[in-house]
Amino acid sequence: MSKPSAAQRLLRMSAVDLWKWVRQPRLEWAKVITPARIPAAEAAAVLFPEIGGDQIEAYRLEYLSSGDFFEEVSSRMLEKRKRRPRWIGWLEFFYIAVRVLRPQVICETGVFDGESSSTTLLALARNGEGTLVSVDLPAVQGIASSTDRMQDSDLPRGCDPGWIIPEHLRGRWRLFLGDSKVMLPKIFEEYPQIDIFFHDSLHTFEHQYFEYSAAWPHLRQGGLLLSDDILWNHAFQKFCGEKHLTYVNLAERNHHYWTNFNEGFGAARK
Repeated sequence: MSKPSAAQRLLRMSAVDLWKWVRQPRLEWAKVITPARIPAAEAAAVLFPEIGGDQIEAYRLEYLSSGDFFEEVSSRMLEKRKRRPRWIGWLEFFYIAVRVLRPQVICETGVFDGESSSTTLLALARNGEGTLVSVDLPAVQGIASSTDRMQDSDLPRGCDPGWIIPEHLRGRWRLFLGDSKVMLPKIFEEYPQIDIFFHDSLHTFEHQYFEYSAAWPHLRQGGLLLSDDILWNHAFQKFCGEKHLTYVNLAERNHHYWTNFNEGFGAARK
């Protein structure tokens, strides 16, 4: 069965959704034009057609079988947050993508506790090569349009961004503290070519569009443009449209965690 088009989804909107549209037209338009969510393995198959499904599944299972890794990160989270990590579904995709692409340089904005950074570094360690370069403006208190809509809006007292990352994975990690508008140009001078760019910092249209635009010239052909929370506004959709990119929207459900929120996670290949 074919998936409904944007026009069909618009026609099926409820009265409540139509009212939301009137109040926040750009946000609701982002929801209408964004493809339906798909799981990690399916997204990887779409973006990496040159890789067989068996290999993608092998990487997915390799990640899910990383018991020592999950236990160490969970233990740290329990100590500071009194809960287990949110092992959201797109982290599976992250792991698969890093294993498939074998990147030399990954650039991410927004670290916070460091769950996605930990997953990325685990994959790099398994590859035996590559560096994760991160930019973060520490959330010592909730940051509007960023951490204020998260389960925890600020870092635990006395903790730095990425505090949850296991010590044995930190050798491939570089952290730059500051506003990405200031830090990214400096980083791209040092790393003129990157393999993956991941936005997860300030989720305003202007800021997201800036980051995509700043990273794009440095992203190698075949590299990945990734963005969390693509349904907060239509910056990702607009940018992909202008660059004629096909993108996928990652599901947030996997074997560890289920959320009722759909903030959207976009992935496109240059």
